[in-house]
Amino acid sequence: MTIGTWMKAAAVAAALTAPGVALAQSTWEQIQSTKKVRLGCAQSVPWCFKDLSGTTDGVSVTSNGSVYRGVAVAIGKYIADSMGVELAIVDTTWGNAVAGLQANQYDFMFQLDATPERALSIDFAGPVMWYPVALVVKDDFAPTTWAELSDPKYRLAAPAGTTFVDVISEKAPAATLATFQQSSEAIAAFQSGRVDGAASTGPMADVTRLRLKSGKTLVPKPVVARPSSAGIRKETDERWKNFLQVAVTYAYDTGTTDKLYRDFLAWRGLDPATAVSTRREDLMR
Repeated sequence: MTIGTWMKAAAVAAALTAPGVALAQSTWEQIQSTKKVRLGCAQSVPWCFKDLSGTTDGVSVTSNGSVYRGVAVAIGKYIADSMGVELAIVDTTWGNAVAGLQANQYDFMFQLDATPERALSIDFAGPVMWYPVALVVKDDFAPTTWAELSDPKYRLAAPAGTTFVDVISEKAPAATLATFQQSSEAIAAFQSGRVDGAASTGPMADVTRLRLKSGKTLVPKPVVARPSSAGIRKETDERWKNFLQVAVTYAYDTGTTDKLYRDFLAWRGLDPATAVSTRREDLMR
């Protein structure tokens, strides 16, 4: 799910749902009484997905009879372990992400970027990590800067209506831009050789080249990066919000978040040394 699509889905959800529900207990009180914290999961690799293989290696969480994996699951487990409680996974969709939080279906959800539209309806903790705008390109692709890419001979693909279209149009205006309805269609165009590169976030580009078993992740200079946060309910008792902010900040500052991301890629078979960093400090060097 791209940043632009998330923003549109959040705006729709905010318009169609009530401001929230009155809780008998605050989120912090619920977690302490049930000894369980609930993570919203929209099926999306590498963030959160059901593992149907039955394997038990690597980081996984069993919830409601299903095995879940992904970077969000690993970070969620880290936070739950820090609190001494169980992590429960609740299935949702990107379109229902904001409404699900408001309705007390789950307590937090990662990869919900903090935007003014969403801030009208929910609160945030973060940044949890940073996403660089990236391209999946062939191993021998030479350009490394947006200026070099700004040439009609370079054909770049991006899902229509996303941040990637805006970034390419601004940073490489002379490039030949092809837009598609779905990210999968942009990747298919790259795979078939119809375009030279497909735009996505750095993490998604890493997962794509892992799936394709070819190509490399290019983060053009100067780097365009966006912060990603954790969404939570608005409520007067801010103990859960304050704790989560400390937890995600500590995980980020100690490199734990980036390590969990790289460990997941290693579990999937990708050399973690080739992974794009999720730390702004590394991306901007």
